[in-house]
Amino acid sequence: MEQQALKACLFAEIDRRLPEFKDLLRDIIRIPTDNPPGDTVQCVAHIAEYLRSKGLPADIYEPRPTIQSLVSYVQGDRPGRNLVLNGHLDQFPAGDPQAWSFDPYSGECRDGKILGRGVGDMKAGTVASLLCLVLVHELEIPIAGQLTAALVADEETGGTWGAQWLLQNVPMARGDAHLNSEPTEMDQVLIGHKGKYWLNVDTRHPGGLAAIPVADDAIARAVQVAEALKTLQGWKLATPPDVAGAVARAKARGGDTGWVVDATTVNVGVIQGGVQSNTIPVHCHMEVDIRTPIGVSTRDLQAKVEQVLAATGLDRREIDLEWVVCLEATYSAPTEEIVALVARNAREITGRPIEVNTSFGSTDARFWWLEGIPAAIYGTGLENIAVPDEYILESEFGQVLKVHAATCIDYLYAG
Repeated sequence: MEQQALKACLFAEIDRRLPEFKDLLRDIIRIPTDNPPGDTVQCVAHIAEYLRSKGLPADIYEPRPTIQSLVSYVQGDRPGRNLVLNGHLDQFPAGDPQAWSFDPYSGECRDGKILGRGVGDMKAGTVASLLCLVLVHELEIPIAGQLTAALVADEETGGTWGAQWLLQNVPMARGDAHLNSEPTEMDQVLIGHKGKYWLNVDTRHPGGLAAIPVADDAIARAVQVAEALKTLQGWKLATPPDVAGAVARAKARGGDTGWVVDATTVNVGVIQGGVQSNTIPVHCHMEVDIRTPIGVSTRDLQAKVEQVLAATGLDRREIDLEWVVCLEATYSAPTEEIVALVARNAREITGRPIEVNTSFGSTDARFWWLEGIPAAIYGTGLENIAVPDEYILESEFGQVLKVHAATCIDYLYAG
């Protein structure tokens, strides 16, 4: 059977079984995987049971207690490339249930929407990746090489014990190309995103009595450091030419907030210092999030941080820096085969113009980009992600599944 006929058969099967597939998604929404704490054990067990019932392997990895990821695969009849489908199982915490107009873990379908925490970010996409594997297996679609699904934990808190650990420890998780199903609003394929850095800052002072105040106690020093780091906001270097168009489109698309796409941003998210009001604080701790544009390396950023700290005149020996997370801005060239295939299938299936852009956010695709493995991101809409009343449109789930499944055929077809 030729590729187009295979796709038609595949799409008909998806349409026929879409209620069944939505039920699987709803079941997974009903399993809380809020991160923190990031416990994915029950969710992984449910998926593993489903895969094994279909005759597929389900290899479970637990590099930290309760932080479980799962890898499954379908092998072709002859050697070829390995396409890795990837989605994460953890999600932002639901928060106060009273802030929701429905149960955050209901998985309810209402008015053409699928409701629940994590449905958009990103259980709908992850289930679509899982189902691609199942459909290729059940329909006996001829592939050369291997189709792999890496369903991971820990994405919302950095990915160290999820995707990054798999890449370092499970060879089949690397692949020759990577397709991620994070939400992209259906009309764009994402090929890169900004750097992500978490910096802990600790300042010290000998201390003393508040009755004899000083000008530069530990908290005052931390404030000076925070103000210095804030001067990095907007800093940038030259964008690499091969991705400049994608960056420019993403910036234009962002409207009033589009400036963040190609600029450094700084957020002081935590500050803790002092013991009580009548003593001079001897210690202050800050946690800072810094995002850097494509074109700024880790070395560039760390040198710039040292430069702005030196300008404060503070004694550097009284300031401790800990770079907790260092994830450099990364991308795939827009000319990569996997990017072109996803964009073409998205255009044909949705009937919409499809842009190839970069993102201001951060996903596990960065780990594949950092290894030089081509990667593309395509997924559902971004409605209410990380806030109450999260949902996706039912129609988007079916379309994303078709785009990913069609791309699997195009990349691995053994006709």
